Parts: sequence; structure tokens; C-alpha cells
Amino acid sequence: MKTLAKTAAIAVLGVCAMATTSYAATINVMVVQEDWDPESLVRNNRIQNAVLSTFNQTLNSPAYQSRIQQYGIDGMDVYDETATTLTFYQQDRQRRTDEELISLVRTVKNPQMDYIVPYTIYARAVTDPYTQIVSLQMSLNYRALDVRSGRFVGGDNLDIDTAGVPFQGCAAGLNGTAADPHCVKEFVSRYGEQLARNAGNKLAIQLAALLGRQYGGASAGEPVNDAIGGTDIAGLPSGGAGGSVCDNPPTTFAVTFRGFEQRQMNAVEEYMSYWKCAIDLDVTASDFSEITFSYKTRSDQQRILRNVRLMLELMGTIAEPQTQGANEIVVEALGIREN
Repeated sequence: MKTLAKTAAIAVLGVCAMATTSYAATINVMVVQEDWDPESLVRNNRIQNAVLSTFNQTLNSPAYQSRIQQYGIDGMDVYDETATTLTFYQQDRQRRTDEELISLVRTVKNPQMDYIVPYTIYARAVTDPYTQIVSLQMSLNYRALDVRSGRFVGGDNLDIDTAGVPFQGCAAGLNGTAADPHCVKEFVSRYGEQLARNAGNKLAIQLAALLGRQYGGASAGEPVNDAIGGTDIAGLPSGGAGGSVCDNPPTTFAVTFRGFEQRQMNAVEEYMSYWKCAIDLDVTASDFSEITFSYKTRSDQQRILRNVRLMLELMGTIAEPQTQGANEIVVEALGIREN
């Protein structure tokens, strides 16, 4: 069966081989202000907006660019929440829950997000009981989640100083003069931006490592046709020097085949095991009428759909794969009577 799968895949090279241009691996990221905790800073204020802007800028162009390039990528495609949700979402909402944020980002289809990064800012002024010095205690909690699967891929809780940083200048209110509200906000924003830079650079490295070729992605020059698996076929177009088709984040798809004969289901499993970029393939449900696979891969959904169509053509089966949600694919065979 393995020989049959390889032979059949090679036979359709003339149909599926196509030229690709060189590209570097990228992922779509959206950073969102999470403020459901009443003790956290509410979203869309002066401090929060400064932190969000710095977080986005750092992810878009991290200071550790040379370190990230070791993993085979040049950066992230960072998208603004307001710009991508302006036409269908009320923009002044505050104290939003995790459920609302994740549901919102999953609603964005063009472009579809790979990762959501919710972050929470905590800040308070603390007065020393002996010196009466007022200090700022501030922390930033963030985490990155795979939008499709909910997989946790990175996060941390950062503090500027657990003991607090004394307010200075016009933000301190010295000699009987009250602290200037403008100076206080600028002081807090400055340290919030510092936390955001640290968080952004750390997260960029975490995400880059997840994409890196040495962590399971393919090296430049390997075949781009997933259906061939590890077979080395001369003349196939390559992914270019900047990356390959297996630079996508690991994603688990639920792929269901309905209305197939048992012998066809066996062939399907054999084919999918040889698709390029595959990490793991398990059967999660099976009966006389259908089988569902849990398919973990570094390939994208469009390439999986293409491979399914090619496989159906080789099997001589009439069906069309349909997507359901972000990571579900259903293939239902069309029964045809010829007499």
C-alpha cells in the first residue's frame, strides 16, 4: 500500500506541480487589551494605548531580529484590532472576557489570525508608611494562544520592580504641590512601554522557535508538494531560501470522510500519512459510514484541501471537501448509480 501511495502521488506531479516564489515564514498576530479583571487598567485609555502600540511595534520589528532569523523567519504580520473589526464590532466595549476576545478574533476572516495575544496591565501607587514616598507597582501579564485550537504557545508575567519605582519630578508632588495628572500618566506609560518591549521581544522569540525549521519545519530546497511526503523528486519547485511550506505553525485539523467504503478509508489513511508536513495522524472516531482523523500538520488549510482533491482524483471517487470552522474538514462521497 505504501508503494502504491508513493507511485500514485508521483503520477500526478504533472497536475499538481506549480512554481512558488521565495518567501520567509510569517504568522498573523493580533494583540488585544484584556481588562475583565476590575483591578486591571481599563482598555482604551492613554496608558493602555501606549502599551498596545509598543507591543505591536516590538512584535513587528523585534530587537532580537538576528536571533529570530536563526529560526528561518523575518518577523510577524501584526494586525490592529480596531482596523480589522471596525465594520462589525462595537469599538467602545470595556471589561471584556476571554470568551469575547477569542470569539472576536476568530470572527476575523480576512486576514485570518494565527495567534491572539491578550495582555493585562496592573498598576497602583503605594505609599511607604515611614518615608511617605509614593512608588509605582506595575506588571504586565500576557499569553499567546493558537486561534484555531486554543493551544498555549507562550506567555509570562513581567514586573518593573516588585518593590515599586518612586514617582519623580512633577509626577511625585513634592513640597506640598500635588502631582500633575499628565506627568503621572506619562510616568506610568513609560514603564508600561518598557514592559511591552520586554514582553514583545520575548514572545517574538517564542513564536519564531515554534516556526523554526530546526523544530520540525523543512529546509530550503525540499519539495513543496505535500502529497509526496518525504520522497525526493528531481525537478520539483522548492520553497526558496527564505522558508518552505512546512514553516506554518503546528495545527491540528479534524478531517472526516463520510460515505467511503472500508477499503477506501484504509487508502485514505495511507495517503494522509505520506503528505508532506504531517506531524501526527490519529483516528478519533470510526464506524461503518465514516471515519474522523485528528491530523496535526505544519501545512495550511488550503494545501490540505488541495491534497484531498488530488487524492480523490487518484481514488476515482467523486466528492468535494468542505470546511467547517477554522480547523474542520468534511469530505462526503457522492454515491452514483450507473444502471
